[in-house]
Amino acid sequence: MTYDADIGVVGLGAMGCMTAWRLAKRGVSVLGWDRLAPGHDQSACGGESRIFRTAYKEGPAYVPLLIKSRELWRELEGETGIDLLHLVGALSIAHEDSDYMSNVIASCRDYEIDHEVLSPVQVKERYPVHTLDRGEVAVLDRWAGYVRPDRATMTAARRAEALGAVLHRYTPIRDIQFGADGATVCSDTKEWRVRKLVLTLGPWTRHLLPATAESHKLVRIVLAWYRTENDARFRADVFPVLLRLSGGLDFCAWPIIDGDTMKVARNGSHGIFDDAAKLDRNVSPEWFVRWRRMIRDYLPGVIPDPVRIGAYMDSWTESGNAVIDTHPDCSNLVTLYGFSGHGFKLSPIFGEIAAKLALEEKTEHDLSIFKSPKLGPFGAIPCDAMAP
Repeated sequence: MTYDADIGVVGLGAMGCMTAWRLAKRGVSVLGWDRLAPGHDQSACGGESRIFRTAYKEGPAYVPLLIKSRELWRELEGETGIDLLHLVGALSIAHEDSDYMSNVIASCRDYEIDHEVLSPVQVKERYPVHTLDRGEVAVLDRWAGYVRPDRATMTAARRAEALGAVLHRYTPIRDIQFGADGATVCSDTKEWRVRKLVLTLGPWTRHLLPATAESHKLVRIVLAWYRTENDARFRADVFPVLLRLSGGLDFCAWPIIDGDTMKVARNGSHGIFDDAAKLDRNVSPEWFVRWRRMIRDYLPGVIPDPVRIGAYMDSWTESGNAVIDTHPDCSNLVTLYGFSGHGFKLSPIFGEIAAKLALEEKTEHDLSIFKSPKLGPFGAIPCDAMAP
């Protein structure tokens, strides 16, 4: 049997490009395909900035992965000379007795994260924009900050190519056939044979694997960019990334990193939909009338009318844990999907894990929470819906 590459990667977003980089670095021959190109915002990599944090409200189980991911971010920076991970710090604010704050503090304690617990007085002295509600505390995570997703994804793709990977941009895949000895990947004009395939399509996964629709849902994410009354109070050196659970509001905010505006997001879903090709990117003004109280109460100095808004998408599992596993009915396929709003910061380590799964290497990480559900009978995968 003749193969065009050892491993194929379908979907060149963050996970796909990181997987290609980690495989190519091992000297493995890699082919990759995407209907667009690395760095686009039509999947789950949009929105200009993503938070990196290690004091993790989702619980300490993720912290070893985050620490390793930080090392791999630095490794990619070292190989390319491009700054990607900006550790400006992150401030988590919540009631001291909440599960949210308990998880954050447990993460810091169990893994000796460089952090500081701040009282309301200390917060006001150091970060005058913020006023804590009664009973609240703040934790400063010094190992936190932000990543620019478009730059990071493109950098990983270009590094993979420099190491020998061949990435096919603007190449929708129409069909994939699996056999005992590998997979055949088909576009409109060509077929490729690979020994194993890694599927990293994010919200587009159910177009190729319809059975996964039962294990993850597509959610709409709304983001907004605001101007401020005094930009000097919202620069990264005086306004760390903010994560706050206060007054029934769960939101986050970024410092001014584009020289012009700061970004604010309400955490959680802003609507569920069925087809990644039909994301409604229109956002009605009513959304931001409701956000005005949040801005007024917790971000004084931010002009409460957005100058830009955007709708993006993600896919969430019921547990909030992604699927990163060899497909239960096909040993030649590794699937990654359902990152539930906290995948991008971990994309380097998830790419490393995907590479190891494809190569049948052992990993030192506990992957039990990322196991694939049983998906039922497996055969040919029609991919007509992948086209733009």
